[in-house]
Amino acid sequence: MHDIGSGEQKGLGLVAQVLTWGGLLLLLVGGLLAYPYVSSRLAAFPPTPTPTPSPPHPTTPLPTVTRVPHTPTLLHTHTLTLTHNRTPTNQPTNQLTNQPTTIPTPTPALPTRIVIPAIGVDAPVVPVSWHTVEVDGQTQTAWEVPEMYAAGWHETSAPLGTPGNTVLSGHNTTHGEVFRYLYTLGTGDAITVYSDDTPFVYTVTEILILPEAGQPLEVRLENARYAMPTDDERLTLVTCHPYGSLRYRLIVIAYPVATLEDEIDWLSLEGCCPKSRPTRCGQ
Repeated sequence: MHDIGSGEQKGLGLVAQVLTWGGLLLLLVGGLLAYPYVSSRLAAFPPTPTPTPSPPHPTTPLPTVTRVPHTPTLLHTHTLTLTHNRTPTNQPTNQLTNQPTTIPTPTPALPTRIVIPAIGVDAPVVPVSWHTVEVDGQTQTAWEVPEMYAAGWHETSAPLGTPGNTVLSGHNTTHGEVFRYLYTLGTGDAITVYSDDTPFVYTVTEILILPEAGQPLEVRLENARYAMPTDDERLTLVTCHPYGSLRYRLIVIAYPVATLEDEIDWLSLEGCCPKSRPTRCGQ
Protein backbone atom coordinates (compact mmCIF):
# COMPACT_ATOMS: atom_id res chain seq x y z
CA MET A 1 0.00 0.00 0.00
CA HIS A 2 1.19 3.47 -0.90
CA ASP A 3 1.62 5.82 2.06
CA ILE A 4 0.51 9.46 1.60
CA GLY A 5 3.19 11.94 2.43
CA SER A 6 2.91 15.07 4.48
CA GLY A 7 2.96 17.22 1.39
CA GLU A 8 0.10 15.47 -0.13
CA GLN A 9 -1.86 15.72 3.11
CA LYS A 10 -1.43 19.51 3.15
CA GLY A 11 -2.62 19.71 -0.43
CA LEU A 12 -5.72 17.73 0.34
CA GLY A 13 -6.46 19.92 3.36
CA LEU A 14 -6.17 23.03 1.23
CA VAL A 15 -8.54 21.63 -1.37
CA ALA A 16 -11.06 20.74 1.33
CA GLN A 17 -10.98 24.29 2.69
CA VAL A 18 -11.44 25.78 -0.78
CA LEU A 19 -14.41 23.52 -1.45
CA THR A 20 -15.96 24.36 1.92
CA TRP A 21 -15.67 28.13 1.48
CA GLY A 22 -16.79 27.84 -2.11
CA GLY A 23 -19.89 25.98 -1.03
CA LEU A 24 -20.68 28.60 1.57
CA LEU A 25 -20.24 31.33 -0.98
CA LEU A 26 -22.57 29.60 -3.42
CA LEU A 27 -25.19 29.26 -0.70
CA LEU A 28 -24.93 32.93 0.13
CA VAL A 29 -25.20 34.02 -3.50
CA GLY A 30 -28.11 31.63 -4.11
CA GLY A 31 -29.94 32.96 -1.04
CA LEU A 32 -29.58 36.53 -2.24
CA LEU A 33 -30.88 35.62 -5.68
CA ALA A 34 -33.84 33.63 -4.30
CA TYR A 35 -35.03 36.23 -1.72
CA PRO A 36 -37.27 38.32 -4.09
CA TYR A 37 -39.08 35.20 -5.28
CA VAL A 38 -39.58 33.78 -1.81
CA SER A 39 -40.79 37.08 -0.38
CA SER A 40 -43.33 37.49 -3.21
CA ARG A 41 -44.68 33.99 -2.61
CA LEU A 42 -44.95 34.61 1.09
CA ALA A 43 -46.95 37.79 0.45
CA ALA A 44 -49.57 35.72 -1.39
CA PHE A 45 -50.67 34.06 1.85
CA PRO A 46 -53.01 36.30 3.97
CA PRO A 47 -51.95 36.73 7.51
CA THR A 48 -53.83 34.75 10.10
CA PRO A 49 -56.51 37.09 11.61
CA THR A 50 -56.29 37.80 15.25
CA PRO A 51 -59.58 36.86 16.96
CA THR A 52 -61.40 39.82 18.45
CA PRO A 53 -63.96 39.51 21.23
CA SER A 54 -67.63 39.79 20.06
CA PRO A 55 -69.82 42.45 21.64
CA PRO A 56 -72.02 41.03 24.36
CA HIS A 57 -75.60 40.12 23.35
CA PRO A 58 -78.34 42.30 24.85
CA THR A 59 -79.98 40.54 27.74
CA THR A 60 -83.39 41.10 29.33
CA PRO A 61 -82.97 42.27 32.91
CA LEU A 62 -84.35 39.81 35.42
CA PRO A 63 -87.44 41.03 37.32
CA THR A 64 -86.87 42.26 40.79
CA VAL A 65 -88.48 39.90 43.29
CA THR A 66 -89.89 41.55 46.38
CA ARG A 67 -90.51 39.15 49.20
CA VAL A 68 -93.72 39.85 51.08
CA PRO A 69 -94.00 38.51 54.62
CA HIS A 70 -96.63 35.76 54.95
CA THR A 71 -99.90 36.97 56.47
CA PRO A 72 -102.32 34.32 57.79
CA THR A 73 -105.80 34.46 56.27
CA LEU A 74 -108.88 33.92 58.39
CA LEU A 75 -111.12 31.41 56.58
CA HIS A 76 -114.71 30.49 57.31
CA THR A 77 -115.26 27.27 59.19
CA HIS A 78 -116.77 25.60 56.15
CA THR A 79 -113.57 25.98 54.10
CA LEU A 80 -110.56 23.67 54.12
CA THR A 81 -107.43 25.13 55.77
CA LEU A 82 -104.10 23.65 54.61
CA THR A 83 -101.26 23.92 57.16
CA HIS A 84 -98.48 21.93 55.43
CA ASN A 85 -96.38 22.33 52.27
CA ARG A 86 -96.58 26.10 52.25
CA THR A 87 -95.62 27.73 48.96
CA PRO A 88 -92.99 30.55 49.10
CA THR A 89 -94.55 33.97 48.95
CA ASN A 90 -92.55 34.93 45.82
CA GLN A 91 -94.35 32.25 43.77
CA PRO A 92 -98.00 32.20 42.69
CA THR A 93 -100.29 30.37 45.04
CA ASN A 94 -103.79 28.97 44.73
CA GLN A 95 -105.78 30.61 47.48
CA LEU A 96 -109.19 29.53 48.68
CA THR A 97 -111.59 32.41 48.19
CA ASN A 98 -115.08 32.80 49.52
CA GLN A 99 -116.83 32.84 46.15
CA PRO A 100 -120.51 33.64 46.19
CA THR A 101 -122.48 30.45 45.73
CA THR A 102 -125.59 30.52 43.68
CA ILE A 103 -128.21 28.48 45.46
CA PRO A 104 -130.98 27.30 43.20
CA THR A 105 -134.43 28.51 44.21
CA PRO A 106 -136.50 25.53 45.35
CA THR A 107 -139.73 24.87 43.50
CA PRO A 108 -142.72 25.95 45.67
CA ALA A 109 -144.80 23.06 47.00
CA LEU A 110 -148.19 24.01 45.57
CA PRO A 111 -151.18 22.09 46.96
CA THR A 112 -152.74 19.61 44.55
CA ARG A 113 -154.94 17.39 46.79
CA ILE A 114 -156.65 17.53 50.20
CA VAL A 115 -157.66 14.56 52.36
CA ILE A 116 -159.79 14.91 55.54
CA PRO A 117 -160.58 11.39 56.80
CA ALA A 118 -162.97 12.58 59.57
CA ILE A 119 -165.50 13.90 57.01
CA GLY A 120 -164.63 11.67 54.04
CA VAL A 121 -163.03 14.38 51.88
CA ASP A 122 -160.54 13.39 49.19
CA ALA A 123 -160.55 16.12 46.56
CA PRO A 124 -158.22 17.88 44.13
CA VAL A 125 -156.91 21.37 44.87
CA VAL A 126 -156.76 23.95 42.08
CA PRO A 127 -155.39 27.51 42.15
CA VAL A 128 -157.97 30.32 42.16
CA SER A 129 -157.74 34.10 41.81
CA TRP A 130 -159.87 37.01 43.01
CA HIS A 131 -162.18 39.63 41.53
CA THR A 132 -163.83 42.82 42.72
CA VAL A 133 -167.54 43.17 43.58
CA GLU A 134 -169.80 46.03 44.63
CA VAL A 135 -171.33 45.56 48.09
CA ASP A 136 -173.47 48.37 49.57
CA GLY A 137 -171.92 50.80 47.13
CA GLN A 138 -168.37 49.83 48.05
CA THR A 139 -165.84 47.86 46.01
CA GLN A 140 -164.62 44.73 47.75
CA THR A 141 -162.40 41.81 46.83
CA ALA A 142 -163.99 38.37 46.53
CA TRP A 143 -162.09 35.12 46.01
CA GLU A 144 -163.35 32.70 43.41
CA VAL A 145 -164.47 29.20 44.45
CA PRO A 146 -164.09 26.16 42.14
CA GLU A 147 -167.37 25.22 40.51
CA MET A 148 -166.69 21.50 40.95
CA TYR A 149 -165.74 19.00 43.64
CA ALA A 150 -162.43 20.66 44.48
CA ALA A 151 -160.88 23.08 46.96
CA GLY A 152 -159.43 26.34 45.66
CA TRP A 153 -155.94 27.44 46.71
CA HIS A 154 -155.70 31.23 46.97
CA GLU A 155 -152.82 31.80 44.60
CA THR A 156 -151.43 34.69 46.64
CA SER A 157 -151.30 32.61 49.83
CA ALA A 158 -148.31 30.59 51.01
CA PRO A 159 -147.19 27.30 49.42
CA LEU A 160 -146.98 24.22 51.59
CA GLY A 161 -144.11 23.73 54.01
CA THR A 162 -143.13 27.41 54.24
CA PRO A 163 -143.89 30.11 56.82
CA GLY A 164 -147.19 31.75 55.95
CA ASN A 165 -150.89 31.12 55.64
CA THR A 166 -152.00 28.50 53.10
CA VAL A 167 -155.66 29.28 52.34
CA LEU A 168 -158.11 26.83 50.72
CA SER A 169 -161.78 27.62 50.05
CA GLY A 170 -164.66 25.46 48.86
CA HIS A 171 -168.45 25.29 48.51
CA ASN A 172 -170.66 23.79 51.18
CA THR A 173 -173.65 23.79 48.81
CA THR A 174 -173.73 22.87 45.08
CA HIS A 175 -170.72 22.37 42.80
CA GLY A 176 -169.74 19.15 44.54
CA GLU A 177 -170.19 20.44 48.15
CA VAL A 178 -166.55 19.63 48.97
CA PHE A 179 -166.72 21.39 52.37
CA ARG A 180 -170.35 20.53 53.23
CA TYR A 181 -169.40 18.76 56.49
CA LEU A 182 -166.49 20.98 57.42
CA TYR A 183 -168.41 22.30 60.43
CA THR A 184 -168.42 18.81 62.01
CA LEU A 185 -164.64 18.74 62.42
CA GLY A 186 -163.20 18.75 65.90
CA THR A 187 -159.90 19.99 67.30
CA GLY A 188 -157.24 17.35 66.86
CA ASP A 189 -158.60 16.02 63.55
CA ALA A 190 -156.00 15.48 60.86
CA ILE A 191 -155.89 17.18 57.47
CA THR A 192 -153.37 16.07 54.84
CA VAL A 193 -152.61 18.31 51.91
CA TYR A 194 -150.46 16.93 49.10
CA SER A 195 -148.12 18.64 46.71
CA ASP A 196 -148.07 15.99 43.99
CA ASP A 197 -146.90 12.93 45.99
CA THR A 198 -145.50 14.83 49.00
CA PRO A 199 -147.86 14.93 52.02
CA PHE A 200 -148.09 17.79 54.52
CA VAL A 201 -150.01 16.80 57.66
CA TYR A 202 -151.87 19.35 59.80
CA THR A 203 -153.90 19.16 63.00
CA VAL A 204 -157.11 21.18 63.49
CA THR A 205 -156.75 23.67 66.35
CA GLU A 206 -159.60 26.18 65.86
CA ILE A 207 -163.09 26.19 64.28
CA LEU A 208 -164.73 29.60 63.98
CA ILE A 209 -168.29 30.43 62.85
CA LEU A 210 -168.45 34.19 62.21
CA PRO A 211 -171.45 36.37 61.19
CA GLU A 212 -170.99 37.51 57.59
CA ALA A 213 -174.10 38.32 55.51
CA GLY A 214 -175.66 41.70 56.28
CA GLN A 215 -172.81 42.68 58.62
CA PRO A 216 -171.09 46.10 58.54
CA LEU A 217 -167.98 46.42 56.43
CA GLU A 218 -165.78 46.49 59.53
CA VAL A 219 -167.10 43.06 60.58
CA ARG A 220 -166.56 41.52 57.16
CA LEU A 221 -163.03 42.96 57.01
CA GLU A 222 -162.33 41.46 60.43
CA ASN A 223 -163.50 38.07 59.13
CA ALA A 224 -161.31 38.44 56.06
CA ARG A 225 -158.15 38.85 58.15
CA TYR A 226 -158.12 35.06 58.73
CA ALA A 227 -157.21 34.67 55.06
CA MET A 228 -154.38 37.22 55.26
CA PRO A 229 -150.65 36.31 55.34
CA THR A 230 -149.15 35.24 58.68
CA ASP A 231 -145.66 34.87 60.10
CA ASP A 232 -146.24 31.30 61.24
CA GLU A 233 -146.96 28.24 59.10
CA ARG A 234 -150.64 27.32 59.08
CA LEU A 235 -153.50 25.98 56.96
CA THR A 236 -156.83 27.85 56.76
CA LEU A 237 -160.01 26.37 55.26
CA VAL A 238 -162.89 28.72 54.38
CA THR A 239 -166.54 28.01 53.47
CA CYS A 240 -170.08 29.25 54.20
CA HIS A 241 -172.44 28.10 56.94
CA PRO A 242 -175.01 26.65 57.45
CA TYR A 243 -175.83 24.40 54.53
CA GLY A 244 -177.47 26.39 51.73
CA SER A 245 -176.85 29.77 53.42
CA LEU A 246 -174.33 32.62 53.26
CA ARG A 247 -175.22 33.91 56.71
CA TYR A 248 -171.98 32.83 58.43
CA ARG A 249 -168.34 32.39 57.49
CA LEU A 250 -166.86 29.07 58.66
CA ILE A 251 -163.10 29.17 59.33
CA VAL A 252 -160.99 26.10 60.19
CA ILE A 253 -157.38 26.70 61.28
CA ALA A 254 -154.82 23.88 61.40
CA TYR A 255 -151.11 23.77 62.18
CA PRO A 256 -148.39 21.40 60.95
CA VAL A 257 -148.03 18.34 63.18
CA ALA A 258 -144.26 18.86 63.52
CA THR A 259 -144.79 22.44 64.69
CA LEU A 260 -147.26 21.37 67.37
CA GLU A 261 -144.95 18.62 68.62
CA ASP A 262 -142.08 21.11 68.90
CA GLU A 263 -144.25 23.47 70.94
CA ILE A 264 -145.23 20.69 73.37
CA ASP A 265 -141.57 20.36 74.42
CA TRP A 266 -141.73 23.95 75.76
CA LEU A 267 -145.03 23.58 77.63
CA SER A 268 -145.15 22.62 81.29
CA LEU A 269 -147.46 19.71 82.02
CA GLU A 270 -148.83 21.70 84.96
CA GLY A 271 -149.47 24.78 82.84
CA CYS A 272 -152.26 25.60 80.46
CA CYS A 273 -152.07 25.41 76.69
CA PRO A 274 -153.02 28.39 74.47
CA LYS A 275 -156.66 28.54 73.39
CA SER A 276 -155.63 27.64 69.87
CA ARG A 277 -154.06 24.39 71.13
CA PRO A 278 -156.71 22.95 73.51
CA THR A 279 -156.29 19.33 72.47
CA ARG A 280 -152.54 19.35 73.00
CA CYS A 281 -152.70 20.33 76.65
CA GLY A 282 -151.28 17.84 79.12
CA GLN A 283 -149.81 15.54 76.49
